[in-house]
Amino acid sequence: MGNPDKRLIRRKAIYIFSAALAAALLFSIVFADDLLISDRATRWFQKEFRALIERDQSDTTPPVITNPRIFPYQLKRGDPRAEISANIYDRSGISSVYAEVGRKQVLMFDLDGDGRYIGYCGSNLPPGDYNISIVAVDRAGNAAVTPCRSLRVLDPQDLNANRIEDSLESLGPEETRVIVLHDDNVTDTAGEKLHTLDILKGSAMLVPGNKIPELARLKGVRGIYRDQKLRVLGGSCGTEQAGSGLPGSPENPRRATTGLTGNGVTVALIDTGVDAEHDSLDDLDDDPATYDPKIVAFVDMVNGLEKPYDDNGHGTHCASLISGTKGMGVAPGSRLAVLKVMDRDGSCYLSDALSALDWCAKNKDTYGIRVISFSVGGERSSERPTLLDEACNKMVEDGIVVVVAAGNSGPSPSSIVIPGEAEEVITVGAIDSRGKIFERSSRGPTSDGRIKPDIVTIGVDVPSALAGTKDDESCMSGTSMAVPQVAGAVALLLEGFGNLSPADVKRVLLRSADDLGDTGADNTFGWGAMNISRALTYLREDPEMVAGPELKSVDLSSNEANVGDLVVIEALVAGEVEEVTSTISGAEKVAEIPMVDFDLNSIYTTFWETGLWKPGDYTINVELRGRYGERISRSIPFRLNPRRG
Repeated sequence: MGNPDKRLIRRKAIYIFSAALAAALLFSIVFADDLLISDRATRWFQKEFRALIERDQSDTTPPVITNPRIFPYQLKRGDPRAEISANIYDRSGISSVYAEVGRKQVLMFDLDGDGRYIGYCGSNLPPGDYNISIVAVDRAGNAAVTPCRSLRVLDPQDLNANRIEDSLESLGPEETRVIVLHDDNVTDTAGEKLHTLDILKGSAMLVPGNKIPELARLKGVRGIYRDQKLRVLGGSCGTEQAGSGLPGSPENPRRATTGLTGNGVTVALIDTGVDAEHDSLDDLDDDPATYDPKIVAFVDMVNGLEKPYDDNGHGTHCASLISGTKGMGVAPGSRLAVLKVMDRDGSCYLSDALSALDWCAKNKDTYGIRVISFSVGGERSSERPTLLDEACNKMVEDGIVVVVAAGNSGPSPSSIVIPGEAEEVITVGAIDSRGKIFERSSRGPTSDGRIKPDIVTIGVDVPSALAGTKDDESCMSGTSMAVPQVAGAVALLLEGFGNLSPADVKRVLLRSADDLGDTGADNTFGWGAMNISRALTYLREDPEMVAGPELKSVDLSSNEANVGDLVVIEALVAGEVEEVTSTISGAEKVAEIPMVDFDLNSIYTTFWETGLWKPGDYTINVELRGRYGERISRSIPFRLNPRRG
């Protein structure tokens, strides 16, 4: 079998050589036109290779780290990255250098060959203070660690980091609606508690403005934010026009021939209510001899009434687009759970919407809720993900497909309303029947540069049920009208393929869409116009067309090692991959290490330098995150033994 120490050294040498070569090639390719940077990459590779073949096995002296620095030491979301650097020397050569930022590792490199190692930390971390340590490991496995100045990541809504949204500073005694995020129960002495918000671990409160600082100082309070107003995102026909775009013939979801009706799937509609007496919404089959109500639950968070009603009309219009019979709905066999959070003027507070999501989470199994249709939005006041974005992402993580409106704030770029920037939801824009964009349909990109909307469908001059009538229709335009049709299409997918996850549903819809506008995904049409017929054809006849990413295998250089050994972690993947990360978890320490496909062969690799870790039992978890929100992970137990000798 051979000496295991020598095998490990050989494998380490091979991987360091491969990594150095791949890095040099990568920099040479990316910066081919910049001779200075290309030459730096070549010189860095030569230095790494020379240090590898000239190793001094008798070396027991750790590297020397001097002049650790981070600049800037304060970031807010959307800012340029912070640079972390340090001078590092070791006579036997450096194996690896990284910065520990909280539990994340940031790789550092010496591309200039002058002993100054540099790495970059992005601004997409949650707000807070992060201790930074710089770790250097030499070729003999000796490790050194030096603390660096901490990094503060600011909440763009709270730039002075006092746990109070900046717009709530210096208010007078007038009562103000706020959302308080807290770890423990918050006393009511500073104000009146309106709702408990389980989904975000907080409360909606009515507080005198001049008492907010007192509330922020209470133990367990994590942040206080304004309880902003939200509005429905649809309006009457005839006042809105379609804008520019390539004319086509996008599929009308309500006319698609799919052989499915959404049977067995319940869609939660968060809106202004519903008129359950309208012919298209009073039952599942239009047969008065059967008792099969379409509305299986109605919750009135405005007036507390038990009988379904709609004093605005927007909710009824959307409900019929989802589930209406008589040709009005995309999924006429689906059921509805209707949460009235919007008042007769079509508005509500953010806390009302959060309470509705809370209700859906608690009752999803009781009513079979698989989809949420949410044609409601509010203006974005900062570059940070909002509380509603966070809550909607949590619903998706809980297994519910959340379909939201892009908003009617276009045509300006970066005009997506909340919660449309939420990464895991399906954000929907509006087109007309010819495939032209609705002029006011909100455009991307998001505040952190992602493409939104995800998809578009018909939202201009859309007829549907008119509240307060037996069988009349009204016409409305807006992204509000596009959302329920996508929600209905999701119900069809889940009837036919009930094992689809929310990420699967999103991937299938986006990959099967009709590309409009510029080739490929863009910030006007997203991935294109929804084509539910093609989506179902792919699933039935050619599933490879919409197959998700795979984490095929995870391998370690060894399932057991000694402190000071290098552990190589490899993951073989397939499909569209956003990132692969390994997490090392033990009783006293957890670290997240990014993995890299060095030579573009779908094998992601990283190295765990164990020199500063304590002996014990660990778990190595590798997680793949796909382009459409898929998350696949695999864990391997690992034993770290005491250092040899």
